[in-house]
Amino acid sequence: MWHLSRFQPSEVIDLAVQIEEKGASFYQRLAVKVEQAEVKELLNFLAGEEEKHQKEFKELGRDLSFINPRETYEGEYFEYVENAVSTHMFANEDFLEEAVKKATGPKDVVKLAISFEKDTILFFHSFRSLVNKDKQEVIDKLIKEEEGHINKLAKILKEVG
Repeated sequence: MWHLSRFQPSEVIDLAVQIEEKGASFYQRLAVKVEQAEVKELLNFLAGEEEKHQKEFKELGRDLSFINPRETYEGEYFEYVENAVSTHMFANEDFLEEAVKKATGPKDVVKLAISFEKDTILFFHSFRSLVNKDKQEVIDKLIKEEEGHINKLAKILKEVG
């Protein structure tokens, strides 16, 4: 089980950067699979957003320190974070590869992208509770951007669905 004494802030930053790197690659791969210009354009935009988020997380990590979250038992919150990370769709490369292969049309592609955004928001929320208030503002901004991505994807889903 994770515990604060064995958990470094840089590890969370590294995980966040990895999620964003995989997200950029994921969106680029999905964009290749679709022919609809509007869907392709949105997926390429989202790939660029994920690349931007990588830089923002690296900046966030420069002077990061954790706070102790409220817990009902020792290690509870870090157990939750570990579970949020280990169940993120990018934690299992085989699952992700299979999901990308199965996404055959624009509707499948957009639904898969929405799942990624939801997983990422969950991870960001779990991470948010571990940092000081000033850093929470940066994470809040990233969460809002991810929520905006879901809105854009949902709009396209209605159009292609």
